[in-house]
Amino acid sequence: MAFQWGKFKYLLVLATVFFILLILMEDKHEEHTDSNVTEENSYTKKLNRLRKSVGASPVQYVAVAELTVPLSFSQDYIKGLINQMTVPISLQNSTDIIDINITAVCHQTQTGQQCICQNQYVWANNICLTYPACNYLYAGACDCISAKPTGQMCIPRSGKINCSNSCNDSDLKKIMLIHALFFTELPTFTFTIRIDVNADATLINLYKSYLHNSVYAPYPLSTIMEVSKVDLTTECQLNSGGYQCKCGDQYSWPCDTCFSYGYCDNITNATCGCINGFPKDGQFCQPRTELTTPFNCLHFFPVIRRTISMTINEEFNSALTDKTSEKYNLYSKIIKSSVNSVYENTLTSYKPNSVEIIQFRPGSVIADFQIATSSKTLNFSKANENLASTLTDQKILVSADSFAETVDNGIYKERIYPGKNMNLTCNTPDPSITEITWSKNGQNIKVDGVKYQIKDKNLTVTNTNDNDNGKYACKVTFNSIPYINFQTRSIEPAPRLTTTDSIILKCTDTPINLKCCAHSSYNVLWSPKPANEQLVTAQSTNCSTFTYNVSLVDCSNSDKTFTCEARDDADTIYESKSFTITLTSKKDFPCFSTQYGAGQLDERKAVACDGNSVGNKTVQCTNSDWKTVEDNCVLRVLQGLVDQAVNLQAEDVPTFIKEVLNTTTNNAGEIRNSTANIVAVVSLLNSTAIVSQSFKVDQSIMETFLKTVDVIGSVSANQTWLKLNTRNTTQQTSSLLLKSTEEMGKALTNENFSITTDIIQLNRTSTNGSFSGINSTTQIVIPDITANTSITTIVFSSFSTVMPARNITYNGSQEKTSINADVVAVIVNKTIQNISFTFNTKNKSLLNPQCVFWNFSLLDGIGGWDSTGCELKTDVNSTDQVTCECNHTTSFSILMSTFPVDNIILDYITYIGVGISIICLILSLIIEGIIWKSMTRNDTSYMRHVSIVNIALSLLIADVCFLIGAGIVEKGELAPVGPCSTATFFMHFFYLALFFWMLLSALLLLYRTVVVFAGMSKTKMMIIAFTVGYGAPLFIAVITVAATAGQQGYIVERNACWLNWDKTRAFLAFVIPALTIVVINLVVLIVVLWKMLRRGVGATTQPDEKHTIVVIARCVAILTPLFGLTWGFGIGTMVSGLLGIHIVFAILNSLQGFFILVFAILLDIKIREELAGKLRIRNLSSNRTRTTSAGPSSSSGTGFMEMFRRRNIYHVADNSRFTADSSQNSYSFINT
Repeated sequence: MAFQWGKFKYLLVLATVFFILLILMEDKHEEHTDSNVTEENSYTKKLNRLRKSVGASPVQYVAVAELTVPLSFSQDYIKGLINQMTVPISLQNSTDIIDINITAVCHQTQTGQQCICQNQYVWANNICLTYPACNYLYAGACDCISAKPTGQMCIPRSGKINCSNSCNDSDLKKIMLIHALFFTELPTFTFTIRIDVNADATLINLYKSYLHNSVYAPYPLSTIMEVSKVDLTTECQLNSGGYQCKCGDQYSWPCDTCFSYGYCDNITNATCGCINGFPKDGQFCQPRTELTTPFNCLHFFPVIRRTISMTINEEFNSALTDKTSEKYNLYSKIIKSSVNSVYENTLTSYKPNSVEIIQFRPGSVIADFQIATSSKTLNFSKANENLASTLTDQKILVSADSFAETVDNGIYKERIYPGKNMNLTCNTPDPSITEITWSKNGQNIKVDGVKYQIKDKNLTVTNTNDNDNGKYACKVTFNSIPYINFQTRSIEPAPRLTTTDSIILKCTDTPINLKCCAHSSYNVLWSPKPANEQLVTAQSTNCSTFTYNVSLVDCSNSDKTFTCEARDDADTIYESKSFTITLTSKKDFPCFSTQYGAGQLDERKAVACDGNSVGNKTVQCTNSDWKTVEDNCVLRVLQGLVDQAVNLQAEDVPTFIKEVLNTTTNNAGEIRNSTANIVAVVSLLNSTAIVSQSFKVDQSIMETFLKTVDVIGSVSANQTWLKLNTRNTTQQTSSLLLKSTEEMGKALTNENFSITTDIIQLNRTSTNGSFSGINSTTQIVIPDITANTSITTIVFSSFSTVMPARNITYNGSQEKTSINADVVAVIVNKTIQNISFTFNTKNKSLLNPQCVFWNFSLLDGIGGWDSTGCELKTDVNSTDQVTCECNHTTSFSILMSTFPVDNIILDYITYIGVGISIICLILSLIIEGIIWKSMTRNDTSYMRHVSIVNIALSLLIADVCFLIGAGIVEKGELAPVGPCSTATFFMHFFYLALFFWMLLSALLLLYRTVVVFAGMSKTKMMIIAFTVGYGAPLFIAVITVAATAGQQGYIVERNACWLNWDKTRAFLAFVIPALTIVVINLVVLIVVLWKMLRRGVGATTQPDEKHTIVVIARCVAILTPLFGLTWGFGIGTMVSGLLGIHIVFAILNSLQGFFILVFAILLDIKIREELAGKLRIRNLSSNRTRTTSAGPSSSSGTGFMEMFRRRNIYHVADNSRFTADSSQNSYSFINT
């Protein structure tokens, strides 16, 4: 290949000159020589770079020329030509080219273009990421990219200018350079970003596990940014009343921070891994490689922070956990002052004024304080003797041997899973110490070589389980006092894996959610592994939801099996569950849902609880739907607290009980409606009460405890408590709740205070005389108190359902008796021989009061009411107040009879009477149907029979609803709100409709008596009748529901389905309208009789309406007082327990249908005659003749009907059968 160097050289120089001229033309308006500012134009924008040297006259330029040459030109050949060129090359008098290099060579490959930088040149970082690099990045740059960049070239690896010997600034005015003046166009920078996370310990452990199992080297965020490393640098947690901030691996606190806040581990190379406090200036742990020991830290060495625990010989008071309390501040002041003065004089290495109070904790009273010393070896013996004497003089009782140096959380740091071994290491202050004593919960551990194994300084607890929870400690002797490493360890609970159950699903193109949940300490994994887009994990519940897309293709395949696994941090499988999804083409199932699948009628399934609960529940296929028949599900958050309570320590009680209250309040609805959740809360309260016996409980803790009792003891939980008190497995729950509350009352401090919540009132007082009080509903009198006595009274205003009315006679049944007053607990610290109670009764209708106390040992430990040692002091028939006297103290109340006599008599009367009434009402409707056409030929008669039919129909439906309501609830049981409310609503509505149709009958009578000739049409009368007859009752019934349902006072609480009386007086919504109608009807009747007697019946009405008016008058005159009297006795049953009133009401109320048949139908002679004619009844006596003044009378009928004919006799002559056109008919009215 022939090459013309002259032409190539000419072209190269020409191209260079062209670029130089462009730059000069572009910048000719600028004065460079006097510039004091450095200015650069990026070659990525203009293909040139201009640097103006500060204070220098020559200006250097970098020009980039892009040449396109044939493939026949080899790269080495061109390089050789350039190397043969002699530089500098003068272009003008003031311009020289001092160096020429090839920076990049681009050529075509099979996959595209590649551009490779030449020696000493590289691609900038952003170019390597954008195009991208075809080899590895090194130091933020690369040698090769997979495309030709637009207007950008390689840049020098080094920032040094390679200038020849002839390069002299004094001789050069403008110098062309192809060297870059910087390392890269976009240099890489390293940033450290701190992210503060506020989370609980469980979530922090999840972060640790995730970071440990994840790879971040590197993780690209964009084309120019990547995450090179992620570390958990600092972890701060509350520990024994204060913060401890620990560093992660490869991180430490600088020395000044260690000594400012106090370190909680050993000092190494002027750094520490743990401090006792939360840095206020935003500091966090630093990489150890970056930490140095500043000069101002040297004066700290050697300084050692020590924690000293001192046992005070007095009972612990929870006020010492409150840093704002008077007791805490007093003790802190005395101890700090005493320690500082004594140690400063007796410990030569003690740093003055370094003492800090860490906390007070139970165990008598243990005061933890921290001091700083300059020596590791000390003699505390003499110093502690002096300190004990000084504190005792100030009434803080301390002995010389009650001191120990302690280290908290220093023997184990990893999670412990059930079944695994727990290896505890005793970190002694002196490696030569070998005599170590191990203890658990204050009791020395007996090494058996099986459960507990000791080797050197290590204790191994094998095959751990819940029984291994507790406070472990190792003790040695150092510096003449005990040196104790202790730590509270909790074994992680079992995974409690819950999954979707094996179900049968219809074969449709529908996605279904498969769920698997486990305790938050475990990782949840699926097999087969789903795609990422199908998987959602909820951190709050540790539930993994797998969206499985069902397709029609799956119908032909075998069943689909899924497996869910719970694994620990070491990826060990702790529990796994498999379930099967069976697809079927069958369409019709009695019950079907995507949650429970398909099922047959009455089929039962034991299924897992929802994701936020643990346990199981039983569902049954009922009426084309799955219904829950047994629910043993406990909220996961509650179960987590139950797990914590197993290892609850006295110092943790204030925080723990607050967490219980918050959890219970936030989930109140779910807890009140679940027996399992209430049992869990009672268990938590009981655990709190047990642990609280080791110290004095202050007002704050007790108030939190009682507010938690408020949540589960409210009226809203009555139905749940009824179930708890009737099930064999949960009967003791109410007794345990009462006992826990009493135990908390026994542990109260000696201060006087009161606490009032929604349903509980507590009063704590001390007296050395008589005591009386509590509130307006319950009075307590304790005479003859000779010594100073602390008295705690707790009044539970709504425990009448929480505590069952069971005693030695009636176990589990509240049919015979009922708690009819507050439940009062009386707790004293002395023996009381005489105590008097006066209770205001809740239900004034109950009789036979009995003074009782709750005996926790009764009925084989289940607990029940007992009257031993209590005596009734008021009349047995008293219904307003009951006074009792007892010779001991515990929880008291009164039991009263729900029914004064055996109520079987009332039952027989009611059900027999209602049966007769229903039969009579059905007969009434049948008779009306038979004679309807012939008896409704004029408007008055038509409206009269319309009223009778609607009265009978309303009463019939109301009686049927009564029987339904009686079947829903048994006496002594709580009424189920939903079904019972429905039955009550319809009874209320139709009983009111009966009275309003009675009102319409009376108004019709008044209308036809007063208004004779100017009558309204039948259509208008029908519209008015139905509007009043059904519209008004419906309005009253709906308003009643709206006004009382919100207070849960629409229906009675137990025994029957009917309107409430004791709480909301909803029963008045029936009684007031009914009795008002009774009064109106009686007034109408008086007006009508007065009109008829004054003017005569024949002068006021049309002849053919006289009979109808008289019959209406008779019905109103008889039925109105009868119905009014019935419900007058009904009110009596609500306020009185007398048997006679109940029997009279039962008879009158149950026979209303019979009264309607007799007085509204059978006593009407026309109905009897028409009925006899329809049924073809003939007079069997041939000797009797029927004569009237104008022709034959109606036939007589049977003897039974003849008896009623003699009561009211009408002699009528009417050949047209009582048509409205018979103007010559004459009537005579005889009432015999």
